[in-house]
Amino acid sequence: MAAKAQIEIELLRVELTIQIKKSGKKNINTARARYNLGRALWLSNKPQETALAVKEFDAVIPFMTQRESNHPILSETIKIRDMALKAISNFETPGTLSAWPYWKPPTARWEDKLDMTQLFRELLAMTDREKELTITTNTMLQGLHRHGLHDFYSPLLQLINQTTFTEKACNEIEKMKMKIYKSQATSLTPIIKHQSSPSSAGDYTK
Repeated sequence: MAAKAQIEIELLRVELTIQIKKSGKKNINTARARYNLGRALWLSNKPQETALAVKEFDAVIPFMTQRESNHPILSETIKIRDMALKAISNFETPGTLSAWPYWKPPTARWEDKLDMTQLFRELLAMTDREKELTITTNTMLQGLHRHGLHDFYSPLLQLINQTTFTEKACNEIEKMKMKIYKSQATSLTPIIKHQSSPSSAGDYTK
């Protein structure tokens, strides 16, 4: 499902490029193409994609406000843009011990394993390596960066299987949770003084 969503996003990017060349940036058809791309990015439920979605929506809104103020795309774009901005702001919420605090509450290790197993399968499909059952270190790097794990830099092996990928990725997720927790702990206010520790946010032994 996620691989199909990624393909849809790429097709919508191509459509937008075609519309810009054909009609220019200030055109209702271009605005519609931007809206469609932004919506697909938003529905992916990923930090990087949602930030890109906001950029597309912010390009649509001024044009539509000036030229097509009664068009339903304008109200829908504003609505989704505001939802995306709210989701992004959740990153600042104290106590959000998740590698993807935009979207998720605190997660247990077993939940992270499920997520990373799914990501590994997506990366296999995207690189057409289902028969090999391994991905390259560069693919792993790009996949984790796309999912918000920007501090992951040095996979040791040339080819990565699912077991290795999941273990390394989950270790990175736990490190990111701790990093977020520690950064929040330095600025705790009395109102959240008794915030639970990372170990109580999820069962990491599963």
